[in-house]
Amino acid sequence: MASISAPSLTATICTLERRAWSALCSSGADLLPLLSSNPVMIFPGDMILTAVSSPTLHQMLQDSSFKPWKNYSLSHDEVLPLGDTAALIYYRVEAKREDETFRAICSSVWAKEGNAEEWRMVSHQQTLIGRTHCGANVTTGWMF
Repeated sequence: MASISAPSLTATICTLERRAWSALCSSGADLLPLLSSNPVMIFPGDMILTAVSSPTLHQMLQDSSFKPWKNYSLSHDEVLPLGDTAALIYYRVEAKREDETFRAICSSVWAKEGNAEEWRMVSHQQTLIGRTHCGANVTTGWMF
C-alpha cells in the first residue's frame, strides 16, 4: 500500500468533506455513497445517528422531511492524518436554507474501506457556534 503524502491527503479529505456538504445541498440520499458501512453522526440536541440507531442515519437522510441546504461555506479547515488509511478534518461551517443560518464547528473522520480502499466518512460531529448562556442568539438546526 502506497503512503499518501500530507499535502495530497489534505487535498483529498478537504475535497471529500466539500462533496459531503454539496450532496446535502441536493438531497440527504446523495450523502449515502460517501458514508462508511457503520457511520456515527453526533449532532447538537442529544442526537446520535448510526446504522442501528432509531431512527437510523439512512432513514433520516432519506426521509421526506429532509431539507437540503441552499449553500454552505467551510473555513479554517485542518486535516490530521491518522496513519495511512484515515484522517480527521475539522473546520467551521456556515450553511443556509430558507430563513435558517447554521453555524458550527465540525469534525469528520474519513477512512479507507473495503477491497478498493475507497474513502468513506466514518464519523461526523457538530458543535453549534453563537449560543449564549441565556438562550438568546441561538442558531438551530442540524446537518439534516
